[in-house]
Amino acid sequence: MMNILLFLTDDHAAWALGQAGCKELQTPNLDRLAARGIRFTNAVTPSPVCSPARASLMTGLMPSEHGIHDWLQEYDPQIGDRDWLEGVKTLPEIFQECGYHTGLSGKWHLGFHEGPPPGFEWAFGMDRKINSHNGEVAYFLNGERITIEGNRSRQITDNALRFLDERSPDKPFFLNVGYFATHSPFMAERHDPELVELYRDANFPEMPRLDPHPWRKPENGIPGDTFDEAEARKRWCGYFSAVTEIDREVGRILDYLEKNGLRDNTLIIYTADHGLCLGHHGVWGKGNGTRPLNLYEESLRVPLIMAGAGVDPGSVVDWPVSHLDTYQLLIQNLNHPNRASISRWPESNSATFHEYGDTRCVRTEAFKLIHRYHHGPNELYDLRNDPGEAKNDFDDPDYNGIRNQRSTSLEKF
Repeated sequence: MMNILLFLTDDHAAWALGQAGCKELQTPNLDRLAARGIRFTNAVTPSPVCSPARASLMTGLMPSEHGIHDWLQEYDPQIGDRDWLEGVKTLPEIFQECGYHTGLSGKWHLGFHEGPPPGFEWAFGMDRKINSHNGEVAYFLNGERITIEGNRSRQITDNALRFLDERSPDKPFFLNVGYFATHSPFMAERHDPELVELYRDANFPEMPRLDPHPWRKPENGIPGDTFDEAEARKRWCGYFSAVTEIDREVGRILDYLEKNGLRDNTLIIYTADHGLCLGHHGVWGKGNGTRPLNLYEESLRVPLIMAGAGVDPGSVVDWPVSHLDTYQLLIQNLNHPNRASISRWPESNSATFHEYGDTRCVRTEAFKLIHRYHHGPNELYDLRNDPGEAKNDFDDPDYNGIRNQRSTSLEKF
């Protein structure tokens, strides 16, 4: 059976890749991975915040089905010590039942984090309070609390490689690697100085220079009521260096697979829990970067790259897929011992559905309808003619038919 390597990064937006058109952003290893496999340009998350999105990928269920509706404040023991997916079978549990050696290195964020979460035989997990990218940081290695000095991304990679070295050689492996570097705080001074220097003099031509959105949470963004170039550059510089930091660490694991003859029998998936606005729409943050909560494309769209184990190289897929589809793909391929079967994925023009708090959404390649129950505000965007979601057509009589059709689809779902 083929091995599974799942990279699940925190807050890595789909736009934040060199291959996605962000010209100054250096992501050579993710570019290398895409050249060897398939890049999905229209991949989205069911929920634009950490814990619900991760739970959906691990269970194939919407938040209203698996029961996690917002990010979990795990520094509270009543939250952090609980298994929030108890009674719901997860990917690691399924792979373990199918004879895989299962490992986790990095972020889990679904509770029960001090020991290996259910389904994982081996786990290098993060401490309850995550607020730094470098320095002295606490982790849990198979339930034992340890403190390590250094770069968090490097520590996650070191222990992912440790799992690969120590795994059972007579079993296929399922390894979940959870990087954190693209999560706030992404100020330049918080990241690797060597990588920050790569972007110190960058022009950031693709980044939006907009005044703050009226719904934005002031504590999330740049102070004041107008755009501040100097403050924005600090955040862009830190975030870009974080993406390159993660890319560097992905490269170390890819090199290990090649050196040890594992590349061709391992399905490699790189994705993120959700997207991120870094000034897009005047918002700094994800779905909870505004009040009311937002479901902007930048919050929903995630990178999704698959390579190895028989995947045809150099392909680009534009049809909509979500984490629920990635879950189904992995489950289906348990019956394909040597080759990933991508052909079973949804056909073009399929709808994706999203939720966060009281907000529900149905989205196709053409239109996006957002309902906030029960009192709005509601939104309708014509994504073909208004990909930047600048004009809300919900109350436009010319869109009555589309609005009613999409509302029926959303209610039915």
